[in-house]
Amino acid sequence: MRALVVVCRYLGDVLLATPLAKALQQDGYAVDWLVSPGTEQMISGQSFANNVHVLQATASDTFRHIRKLWQKYDIACVISGSDRPMLIALTAARRVHALLPTRSQDGWKRALANSWVPHTLESHAVENVYRLTHSVGLNPNHKIGIQWTQHDQQIVQQQIVQQHLAAVSSYILIHPFARWPYKYWLDTSWQWLMQKLVEQGFHIVLTAGPADLAAATSLTRQLPPESCHLLAGTLSWPQLACLCSRAALYIGMDTANTHLAASTGTPTLSLFGPTDPVIWGPWPDQEISLNNPYQPSSASGCQHAGNVTLLQGPQDCVPCQLEGCERHRQSRSLCLESMTPERVLQQALTILEQGRNL
Repeated sequence: MRALVVVCRYLGDVLLATPLAKALQQDGYAVDWLVSPGTEQMISGQSFANNVHVLQATASDTFRHIRKLWQKYDIACVISGSDRPMLIALTAARRVHALLPTRSQDGWKRALANSWVPHTLESHAVENVYRLTHSVGLNPNHKIGIQWTQHDQQIVQQQIVQQHLAAVSSYILIHPFARWPYKYWLDTSWQWLMQKLVEQGFHIVLTAGPADLAAATSLTRQLPPESCHLLAGTLSWPQLACLCSRAALYIGMDTANTHLAASTGTPTLSLFGPTDPVIWGPWPDQEISLNNPYQPSSASGCQHAGNVTLLQGPQDCVPCQLEGCERHRQSRSLCLESMTPERVLQQALTILEQGRNL
């Protein structure tokens, strides 16, 4: 039996869809994926991803995939309900199960799907994946996450040795970047936080993608190189997961790396701005449930869910679920700018102390 999982969105969406692929694999399906460019690295080489098809944003590539995948699958599960991925799924599989909006313009998709689950803004992305898994007749009992191999472990160990971390008992992993600037914290806040952590004897490992190398170098310029170690664009996603799993604490923004860290069970401190955690909060490693562990906000501005601690700004508008205060992706977000580094440091030290007492 063959199955196609369709997630033509961002890296985080692909990662959060992994429980569905694992359930299909356990039920005896050979699982292929259809994803957007740049997200295929998240699942390439995984046991639940036999083949990964990449859909370019052109009409010609849509028709190429229709011809290539025509009726090759017994079942297709669609998590991104946009038009082109849905059309490919309908032509590629004998049965199509989809997560779809309830808008009138999507009526044709709901009519043609064998079954569909409503996609609502009141549900977490992981809840939606579990509900779709259940609607297919599978048991949604698999955690989010990707696997790393012994070779991945060796690569990570080589990096640890090269960074002179082999003799260090633990490190704090920080990923200060996100896909869009409206999700960024202030550089000065990151610099203050890392300086204070180093002063207290902690080692920092800072990760970044190749495009963020210059910014990452600037952030760490004033820190002692023996205590702050920069890994930018050197590791694959499974290797990053392995690196996260060995950290005493991960600190990051609303981004795929933070979801990845949470999935490894590592204590995760996530700094959230305009995004609603009810929909996109990092799903805790211990949670295999249809019960959302998050609220839109809390009086304290701090929420705890398993191994995840989520901090939010103090503004009444949080979470606005908009693209920053200026309503575009390059915007600033006051809720993040006003999040003091002292507050983040206090929470980080609390988590680290709790880890020592386990």
